[in-house]
Amino acid sequence: MLEKLVACRQLTLPSPKQIRRIKCDETKPACHRCTSTGRTCDGYEFPREQTSQPDSSALPLPRKHSVTWSQLFLPTSISATFPGDTKERRIFHRFQVCTVPAFAGGSETGFWDSLLLKVGQQEPVVRNGIVALGTLHEDYQTREGKFSNQLINEPSYQHALQLYGKALRQLNGHLHEGSTQGARLAIISSILFTCFEVLRRNNMAAVIHYQAGLRELTRQMSLAKEATTTLPHSSSSPPALAPIPQDELDELLRVFARYDIQACTFSKAHTERLDFNLPRVLPTSLTLPEVRMHLDNLLISVYQLVKSNLGMYRYWKRETVPVNWSMQKDEATMTFEAWLRALEDFFRHSNVTLRPGDVKSLLGLRLQIRVALIMLKTCIDCGPESSFDLFEREFEDMIIQVEKMADDLGMREGPPLDNEVTPFTMDLGIIHPLFFIATKCRNWALRRRAIVELRRAGREGVWEGPIMAVVADRIAQIEEKDVPWGEDIPERNRLHEIKKNVAYETRQVFVEATRARDDSWKNWETLQEVISF
Repeated sequence: MLEKLVACRQLTLPSPKQIRRIKCDETKPACHRCTSTGRTCDGYEFPREQTSQPDSSALPLPRKHSVTWSQLFLPTSISATFPGDTKERRIFHRFQVCTVPAFAGGSETGFWDSLLLKVGQQEPVVRNGIVALGTLHEDYQTREGKFSNQLINEPSYQHALQLYGKALRQLNGHLHEGSTQGARLAIISSILFTCFEVLRRNNMAAVIHYQAGLRELTRQMSLAKEATTTLPHSSSSPPALAPIPQDELDELLRVFARYDIQACTFSKAHTERLDFNLPRVLPTSLTLPEVRMHLDNLLISVYQLVKSNLGMYRYWKRETVPVNWSMQKDEATMTFEAWLRALEDFFRHSNVTLRPGDVKSLLGLRLQIRVALIMLKTCIDCGPESSFDLFEREFEDMIIQVEKMADDLGMREGPPLDNEVTPFTMDLGIIHPLFFIATKCRNWALRRRAIVELRRAGREGVWEGPIMAVVADRIAQIEEKDVPWGEDIPERNRLHEIKKNVAYETRQVFVEATRARDDSWKNWETLQEVISF
């Protein structure tokens, strides 16, 4: 239970309430007697459990940061106390302060800081999922992201897995009911389970969870549409993504769309289809929240096209490509570039002061869009890898922006799976754009600058900067073999499609890449290599 610590009961220095002799009326989150008279309420603090003396051999605790109650994600819909024992209430408190900011990302519109917390108050299934993810995240931060094969035997890690199993069993019980409420809980829980699996580096299980949740969400949105319209509607139609979320289903779909894009940037071949069209009319004025939303919409729109069947035409001559695909690609490129220019103008001319987390998050979104646009421009009649040489100036500009941000934020290099000096986030950030530059830019100096930045980029969902730096460095070695420093890399040396699968237990990355044998783009050589890190 969140309790007000009344100053007169303390044996420490008196607080303003004690000095003013104001009786606390226990109103949460701020005392009404204070706020109604214009005073600042001293707030609430979660009572800490008494703990025994720590073992000197235990892992060091992470650096603690001062947290004020204004930083908590406490939606107005939450007035009741979080159910559960003292440990669960403490984890819920910490979940709001530490876990929600890490997983919400820069484009958050209401799922993490409102809907999830509200449902968690009411439903044991979601509540147990929150406690499980919060427990694992606390363990992760305590270890500072370290990973070892002995981790599974650690009591704190085992406790998180037990809570996770409990939530899964409870959800299975609800699914047997076949009710709308059971489906709602399954959708929300699948997001929590996805994040749990990503955090513990079980990416395949994470994909299974979010795809199952998205299928159920699509079904529920189809049922809702049938209930509100008499027009014929196909159950196979893709769900409609609203430019601005209007209800709970819209909020949920946007979260799934972000996770789907992240999976596509790493290994997934195609996006899940969405019914969404970016507005053609650009806004005349923008606020920061609007810019966040527009960046999110733009990234979703670009990936809906880049990761569609359009990609199959990269090795086709333009005159043989169906006209509708060529026109769609050209029109979309013009629209997307116009939107990106308008959004970039906001950052160039706005005087808005951004928090450090927002700086990294918003830069990551913009770089993701720029990389996706390069992918879009090279998806028709761009067989040679030398097609990417045309974007060298853009690659350099993106690297400069990352270098400046990393210097300003004091980001430091870290070894793979060791002390995580850059905090974990679920954001679509800078790692994928840096890896793309390191593998597609054949300027010797620029690709090495991108690799340096990967080493201090930290971890963003399934992307781990230090591991990708090792992979990118090895790819550069393969392509540059027997080529004098600084000279153009021959087309026959360049790798095309690069697939990767990380085996954390053995600290290895399994890489498979293709290389063209000739310029017909029909004869390919496949290279396979195991890269240790």
